[in-house]
Amino acid sequence: MPTLDERARIDAQLERLLRAPAPEDRADEVRIGDGGSVDGTCAAALALGAVVVPSERGRGRQLAAAARGAAGDLLVFLHADNRLPLGALAAIRRAFADPLLAAAALSQRIDAQGWFFRAVERAADARARRGMVYGDSTLVMRRPLYEQLGGFAPLELFEDVEFSRRLRRVARVRVLGDACVVVDARRWRSEGRARATLRNWGLRAAYELGAPPSVLARWYKLHAPERWSSAPPELR
Repeated sequence: MPTLDERARIDAQLERLLRAPAPEDRADEVRIGDGGSVDGTCAAALALGAVVVPSERGRGRQLAAAARGAAGDLLVFLHADNRLPLGALAAIRRAFADPLLAAAALSQRIDAQGWFFRAVERAADARARRGMVYGDSTLVMRRPLYEQLGGFAPLELFEDVEFSRRLRRVARVRVLGDACVVVDARRWRSEGRARATLRNWGLRAAYELGAPPSVLARWYKLHAPERWSSAPPELR
């Protein structure tokens, strides 16, 4: 889990992941790649039993730092502003009892009402089925495969897109219908649905045309500096 000043959320996240009522629905270990929090996130996480790994800021670097040294066979890459409902980890364990399953994503449930958000959910799940797993879809994979692929690249943006391209060359991604992730809708509420969506599409198009992630990151910071710590997964 990558964090940057997530003190308001970390207690509930770790209580759910480490102290769920059913043992099979608890994480064996929670490893946090922290990008320099100054609000007490790290102290709170340590007190609740997480492993905190300091990292340079940038979601790709933070995810790679957290995954490095993980002991379990399965890695679940969860963003701090998303949450797993009760039963999700148990469903993941059941799915990966199939030895042929190498990688999966969770179906999205955005915590907002309306047709727009239902359409976003369907699009995200369809994209994940094609092997393109953005961060909000919560990538789950076997650790040996993650290591074989070399882990997340230290990109300032689109590390999930770059990693997905490598992943889908060697493994099929399954979307787990009985395991979902609840996605925070704060970026749409704060920026507006049309503005946030069009900006993200534009940045993705620029990336596909060869614009360096570092340049796109600087552009995004200039236009939404106060939101950089809570940027969408493909922009963090």
